Amino acid sequence: MQTGTETTILLARAKKAIIEHDNSAAKQVSYEALDAGISPLEFIELGFIEGMKVLGDLFEHGDIDLQDIFEASLTMNIGIDVLRPHIISSPENAYAFEDLVLMI
Repeated sequence: MQTGTETTILLARAKKAIIEHDNSAAKQVSYEALDAGISPLEFIELGFIEGMKVLGDLFEHGDIDLQDIFEASLTMNIGIDVLRPHIISSPENAYAFEDLVLMI
């Protein structure tokens, strides 16, 4: 298990990957989060979703286009694809993840 600082760094990298539409970084940081023992659901919520929130705010203020949101969602899906099997294999996580799976 990573320390709090290392977890914070991984979450920041996930957020940055979404903001920058960096598919390979989203995939890589997802694997690193699993190796670090970070909860996949927590990683999605505190990493990827936080990046999407930043982009949502930028879109709301007219600083980015809708295309940027679509590209970021594809990047997030690439990261989630790495995490999904680990979420679904855990009964308590599968229920919490159900809505997210349905939305993808």
